[in-house]
Amino acid sequence: MAEPKRPRDGPKERVLERPPPSVPAPKAGSIKMSEALRKLLNQGTPQQPVITPHVGILTLHFQLYACEDLKAKRKAFTAMKAVWGKEPDLAVAETADQDALDCATWTIAALGESSQQISQRLDQVEKAIQERVDAAILDVHREIL
Repeated sequence: MAEPKRPRDGPKERVLERPPPSVPAPKAGSIKMSEALRKLLNQGTPQQPVITPHVGILTLHFQLYACEDLKAKRKAFTAMKAVWGKEPDLAVAETADQDALDCATWTIAALGESSQQISQRLDQVEKAIQERVDAAILDVHREIL
């Protein structure tokens, strides 16, 4: 004989579901706002002014005298990175002859709003390099992109 099944957890409580709170109807002002937004989106955004940056490249070829090792060569050009490497509109790098003791090639890239501004800036940098760096400049090459 089988025993009748008994509820294990005891009687279950009934949970009455509450109706969701009533959602207020949209106000007339909010409808106008969405229509105004829709009009703005349909118009599109006004065209932004086109900014074309200009780039100037100055490449300097130096002749070095009395450099016994690469450490002495690097010391002769510490001003290149220390002074002009920290300028926000310039990028400075030794681009060739890294292992040669008697010569060096450094390139300075300048960024500006116009080619005239870049030319003036590169003139200024070239004069300052001639005054600060203890090496003869053999060749100067400029390019405005």
